[in-house]
Amino acid sequence: MKAGKLLIVDDEKDIRNLMEEIFIEEGYQVETAANGIQAQNAWRKTLPDVIFLDVWMPDIDGISLLADMQKEHVLDHAKVIMMSGHGTIETAIEATKLGAYDFLEKPLSLAKLIVTAERALEHNRLNQENRQLKQKQPEQLLPIGKSKSIIQLRETIDRLSKFTMPILISGEPGSGKHHIARALHKTSSRKDYALVEISAIDFNRLTDEVVLDPLKKLLREAHNGSLVIANLEQLSANSQHILATLIQKQVYQATPGSDAIAMDIRLIALSKTDLEQAVQQSNFRDDLYQRLKVMPILLPALRQHTEDIPELVDYFVNHFVTQETLEYRHFTVPAQNVLRQYGWPGNLKELKNLIQRILILGRGEVTDSEIKNALQKIDNSVEQDSTVDTSLLLKEAKDRLEGAYLSQLLRETGGNVSETAKRSGIDRTNLYRKLKALGINPKNPT
Repeated sequence: MKAGKLLIVDDEKDIRNLMEEIFIEEGYQVETAANGIQAQNAWRKTLPDVIFLDVWMPDIDGISLLADMQKEHVLDHAKVIMMSGHGTIETAIEATKLGAYDFLEKPLSLAKLIVTAERALEHNRLNQENRQLKQKQPEQLLPIGKSKSIIQLRETIDRLSKFTMPILISGEPGSGKHHIARALHKTSSRKDYALVEISAIDFNRLTDEVVLDPLKKLLREAHNGSLVIANLEQLSANSQHILATLIQKQVYQATPGSDAIAMDIRLIALSKTDLEQAVQQSNFRDDLYQRLKVMPILLPALRQHTEDIPELVDYFVNHFVTQETLEYRHFTVPAQNVLRQYGWPGNLKELKNLIQRILILGRGEVTDSEIKNALQKIDNSVEQDSTVDTSLLLKEAKDRLEGAYLSQLLRETGGNVSETAKRSGIDRTNLYRKLKALGINPKNPT
């Protein structure tokens, strides 16, 4: 774990200097502030892990500063330790209610200062681990298979996990881009820090809310970790500018006139289209693209490595049996051969969803005829979805097309509305409304 970053806020110079000297000797990075204004500038620029905050100062008192930190979400990632030479129980209680981690009385015990800082950092670390545990993590980090392309992909992940440059992962929908992004993070030196995932549409929305600046909170969470942005081709010009600055200067700047905040974030960008064409059409910044394509990863479509399907089938079956307590079913060799001969337009996600349906709907051995019937239903559904009835009014035709599109996305995502919202670029609340209006059940999108 990296050395902790401390901010010491006290109007007494001797105390500041003494604490700074002690903590630097202990290996910490230390910033100091002599008053409230300096403190505000410091926590916004340096993103400290622990803040020692004096209660009584000439311009802004510590309780007011603590309230400001709460409003700015500083306490989501930093522990505040209040200090006072004449504190009262009421002050301590108020500080605790506002989110202070601890309250120390002056004169300060140097040994207790060090122990308190260590405990605060450990508390930060445990909180971050808990957040990580709540995130959906793949059971198998590295891609599965023995084909040449998958072996090369595992080697690429191993090589790139040792570095911190931005990565561009391209591939067809359902080919496993999110999975590879998580593998890159979890096998890197940043694995103990957060992996933050967001769609380009949601990122654009955050960049537009400059007043409250929710993007700063998101990036603060990704500090020292990794930021994954899906559907990169949908980034707005403003979002592209912010990312370019983040990559080139390692700082976040909401607007040209605002403070630049130091950020250590590895960007992992996901795209299902050719960004070079977007650059040529002036829809994507060339300087950002050049930074991202230094180490690109192009994921193969499943139809390009169907020899890996038997291993993938075993993996997905074991996943559903252990994670969703579905009944185990053995796939016969003829059944696996049918799977290997299919084109898989939805790639790995389509294979996973098919196996899930087969485990739910049947019992006993999975035969080739059962697989053929299941695949025939998918083909018929796609064919029906692609048929246009020109006798309809335009609005009704659009509703049908939209319904077919959303139903197909829901099938590919296994009924996951959040993932469907990300891939379609529709706000999740609006998506629920659309599904209800179109009469589509997310769990059974026929």
